[in-house]
Amino acid sequence: MNTSPDLSSTQLSLRLAVSSLEKDVAQLGWDQSPSLFALVPTQAIFPQLEAEMEPTQAEQLRAALSENPQHLTAVLQDHLPPADLMETLAHLVFGEDVAGVAVAMERFLVSPQADAEAPTDPKEREKFLLAHPSRQDVRIVAAATRDGNTWCASRARSEDSDDMVAQGDNIVPELLEVLKAMLVSDAELAELTSEPGSEADS
Repeated sequence: MNTSPDLSSTQLSLRLAVSSLEKDVAQLGWDQSPSLFALVPTQAIFPQLEAEMEPTQAEQLRAALSENPQHLTAVLQDHLPPADLMETLAHLVFGEDVAGVAVAMERFLVSPQADAEAPTDPKEREKFLLAHPSRQDVRIVAAATRDGNTWCASRARSEDSDDMVAQGDNIVPELLEVLKAMLVSDAELAELTSEPGSEADS
């Protein structure tokens, strides 16, 4: 991971949060449902975290905060349905106490040839691609912050090792745009939550 001195403290905090979250999710194994996380300033919830930690862990977190006051903690919000993930996310928003949002999800990739050969019928296409020998399962953790920074980490099932995780700021551009749109002002949040049928989080 790039920890260049050219990075701002918020950029570094996001990259560290994504890297840590990806490792935590990897410990759960494969074939998991997509999960949504709020990225919260650690400083704001440190007393709560400290009360739930072993003394050594709390001291490590305190040291991380001392080094970077912009440190972020990922807080699990919900497990999401794999189908219509983007549509589900598009109906969720977070107010200003949340600095960013992250999604952990699994998807599969196939070769361009397999994609071209797949049937056009959606059900037959999925069945064909799932069984194709070129199929490669990957887990992606994508995150965006309120100031517009983004970061992603991607791990392949065939190379399931911490040192084989690819990282970048635009691995899943469409998803990142959805995540950025979920971060609204408190005024917008108040307006949205006053509307019937709203699904806003704070």
